[in-house]
Amino acid sequence: MNQIVSDQLSKLRRLPAADVGDPELLNRLAQRRSLIVNLFLNWLAISIDLVALDPRHLEYALALRLGGVTVLGLIGLGLNLWSGNKALQSAVHAAMIVTFVGTVVTIGQWANEPYAGRYMMVALFLIFCAALLSALPWRMTQIMTISSTVVYVAITASGLEWPPALENFDLVVCAVVCGLLALRGRRRKDIQIAELEAIRRNDAQLQNSLRQANEALSKLSNTDPLTGAFNRRYLDELIEHDAASIVPSLGQGVLMIDVDHFKLFNDHAGHAAGDRCLQQIVAAIRQSVRPSCDIVVRYGGEEFAVILPGMDLPDLLNAADRLRRAVSDLGIRHPARGPDHVVTVSIGAAIAEPDEGLSSAILRADQSLYRAKRTGRNRVLA
Repeated sequence: MNQIVSDQLSKLRRLPAADVGDPELLNRLAQRRSLIVNLFLNWLAISIDLVALDPRHLEYALALRLGGVTVLGLIGLGLNLWSGNKALQSAVHAAMIVTFVGTVVTIGQWANEPYAGRYMMVALFLIFCAALLSALPWRMTQIMTISSTVVYVAITASGLEWPPALENFDLVVCAVVCGLLALRGRRRKDIQIAELEAIRRNDAQLQNSLRQANEALSKLSNTDPLTGAFNRRYLDELIEHDAASIVPSLGQGVLMIDVDHFKLFNDHAGHAAGDRCLQQIVAAIRQSVRPSCDIVVRYGGEEFAVILPGMDLPDLLNAADRLRRAVSDLGIRHPARGPDHVVTVSIGAAIAEPDEGLSSAILRADQSLYRAKRTGRNRVLA
């Protein structure tokens, strides 16, 4: 409720909603990180190649690492940074991973123990981690993982010999199991992410529904059910907020409005007609004020208050006379005063001084209203 009051006093300034992360951008960044990490690992492994390989095989290894893995990785990074073709980005990324796995397994065939076994284990690790962390689409992840596993199995089983030696059956089994586990882990990860996103969407919808319900409840608690104007409770909150504010109320205009001879109107026309009369008057008042910042309040019975920020006295008096004429122009016949008399209003006006609050300005406007009623009604006094 205090927030509503604050919004009215600051001319309904609204804060922009916070932006949320773009899923496509986040996925692109994740793929970029994957490419950079794999390139770094590929270059870092050259230091191990220097120790594990003889000069001839070292040349072959450098050719594979720099001419194959590095080139594909740099192309993938370029596409990630500057191309909008997501399918091509993913395909090059997957090809780089398959090439990286094939390179590590191949170098493992050339290396001596204990390095050879470590190369083979690293290749299995690459297959597993790439499936989980590369951020490729599910279909491309399947192709990449199956292709990497097939390359691993083919090189490991054949030992790069022809005809194939068909050795290392244990590593072949490990590769197949690793590939299947990697795909299963990735699928479960995707399902969990989808479930979390669904929860977040539902939570956002619930928060939006709750916000709308709170706004509706706040509006109901601060609105007069008959006329649709703000009620006395809202005005009290407005006065309380103004009293607590360190900003002076200078330029805040107040109009107190009373329907002339309304008791007689009710006595002769009935309360139902009186209610319709008040509804028409409030509608005329609301059409004659600024909807962005002016506040119309049902003060009690047939009396209303209008708060008009940013007014000097001449502007306020002009606004008050405009409201007075808008009501008389409705032409609502007053049954107790003859056919030539219509319902009118008397208005008292006041501008909040620098050293007083809104409540004091309302009190002065109310005093001016009673002077207007005593001096003939259907007029404005300040």
